[in-house]
Amino acid sequence: MRLFWLALAVAAAAQAPTPAPNPVATAGTAGELVRVDLIATDNRGRPVDNLKASEFSLREDGSAQTIEDVRLVKVKGTTGSTGPAVVPAVSITSAADERAEAARDNTRVVGMYLDEYFVSRENTQRVRAALHRFVDEDLGPTDLVTIMRPLDSLLKIRLTRDRAALHQAIDAFEGRRGDYEPRTAFERNSIVSERGRADSQRAQTTWSSLNALTLHLANLEVGRAALLFVSEQADAVPRRRGFESLPSSGSVMRTANRSSVSVYVIDPRGDAQRAESPDEGPNLLRVLADDTDGALLANPLELGAGLKRMMADLSAYYIVTYRSQRNRDGMFHAIYISVNRPGIHIRARKGYWAPTPDEVQRANWMLHANDPRPVAPPEAPRHASPLIRPWFGIARADNGKIRLTFVWEPTGVVPGDRVRRLPTRLDMKAVGSDGKTAFEGTLGERSSAVFDVPPGRVTLTSSVEDSASQPIDSDIRDVIVRDLRGAVVLGTPQVFRARTARDVRELQEDASAAPVASREFSRTEQLLIRVPAYPSVPPPAVSASLVSPAKQVMRQLKIRPSDLSGGPTEIDLPLAGLASGNYTVEIAAKSAAGSAKETLAIRVTN
Repeated sequence: MRLFWLALAVAAAAQAPTPAPNPVATAGTAGELVRVDLIATDNRGRPVDNLKASEFSLREDGSAQTIEDVRLVKVKGTTGSTGPAVVPAVSITSAADERAEAARDNTRVVGMYLDEYFVSRENTQRVRAALHRFVDEDLGPTDLVTIMRPLDSLLKIRLTRDRAALHQAIDAFEGRRGDYEPRTAFERNSIVSERGRADSQRAQTTWSSLNALTLHLANLEVGRAALLFVSEQADAVPRRRGFESLPSSGSVMRTANRSSVSVYVIDPRGDAQRAESPDEGPNLLRVLADDTDGALLANPLELGAGLKRMMADLSAYYIVTYRSQRNRDGMFHAIYISVNRPGIHIRARKGYWAPTPDEVQRANWMLHANDPRPVAPPEAPRHASPLIRPWFGIARADNGKIRLTFVWEPTGVVPGDRVRRLPTRLDMKAVGSDGKTAFEGTLGERSSAVFDVPPGRVTLTSSVEDSASQPIDSDIRDVIVRDLRGAVVLGTPQVFRARTARDVRELQEDASAAPVASREFSRTEQLLIRVPAYPSVPPPAVSASLVSPAKQVMRQLKIRPSDLSGGPTEIDLPLAGLASGNYTVEIAAKSAAGSAKETLAIRVTN
């Protein structure tokens, strides 16, 4: 079975490159262009088509952005067969044909996924009737549509204007929820009949196929495309070891938000059917629709009106363009757009997942596969060495960057293991989300590396070496560095261990002391914990409490300003008197502007 799921993922990747966010990014010296689609309506729900660029304001992750362009997209002549538009006499047989036709004026693009595995048989006719009416009454002569069902070939997704072909595909739809009788040779050989496992396999089919369809629509690069997903309850896919790279509902959401694809969901169940199965877990259908600026159409009596609203959304919308400084960090960026004209309601997606530099490189390679240029070597597989114990901490740096601190310790010798050699140094290289090398050098045991990176993914590649400088292992891992912008935020707590009062005084006076990576300590030790709290002026009020292994607050810990000029808040934690066990230090920062929390888990031994 694993080969089948991997084949789905490979086919989807081969069909379309990973889209840059549409938020579609274009390289520039002052950041990268990001395009966001939005719908503006008045108090009566009518589209507003006369807004000016000066009336818009946009924030990314809470920070105001400069809008470079606002463009209205308005489709005309979309009323069925009576519209004035002329149907192009073009046979669509290739990806190039699709892109050319989708780029035509007055063309709307819709992809449909009819999830037979998760629609009940009794709702088949209801779905067919609603979609037949949609094709006959709501599609304009230039609109492009494609229809998919489970196990359809991902390599044969093709948009069409052929209404007869669309009706034929709709007639072939048949709900099979709860029906595990195999219909094809593939199902007989590959899909199990036991309900729980079969539903898990079917859910993986759904999300893999839906992600492939979303990628297909994304790479048409239209201002806004609609994905109509017909399903009653798409189950979550359990994450199993070795299957982490397969598409899930989160994959579909990220792909859609990178490319202005909005998901509209038809749940054809009536109230009585929905009441019979109220405990099916989180409603991923609603989450998927809400987070991609689509809609959940869950009232069977209003399916027609909901489909008309979907087409209205594709008929009048704005595209707002601005430059982002963090468009390739692989993280989610929240977007908030407003207008200063009273009585106008703005509807836009909540944000987008930015691609990583590697994803952009792969996308560019796919788009220019025929160019005479060298192919970049594939990334090395990630590997966490069992010989080292690393620790990563973050604090604010200048120019919106994050100061990353890295320390490591040997994990120790396994009793009876006479083969393993102890590591004594790391030859390490760190590359930030901007593709630039942030650090390259050699680190001895318990020494630290401190460097600045933009928020996002940091890749650390290390050669683990013994006392003779001979490589004994490698360590290749990704670290996601969160942003520290906000009204009140806390950096990562740094832990320092001391055994005497003199040790404590020396640590308090040493700004360059390296924290420890271990979180296991003896009762004979005392811990000094440094916590960066922002903003520095005026500083928020910081408090800390010690929580017992039974999850009960034992006492409040002593907080004092650092002896270092402008240094972080310090917390003293003597371990004498504590029983052996796992404890938690809960740290909170509060001010009138907001609050933040961090936790630190430690283990105390004899």
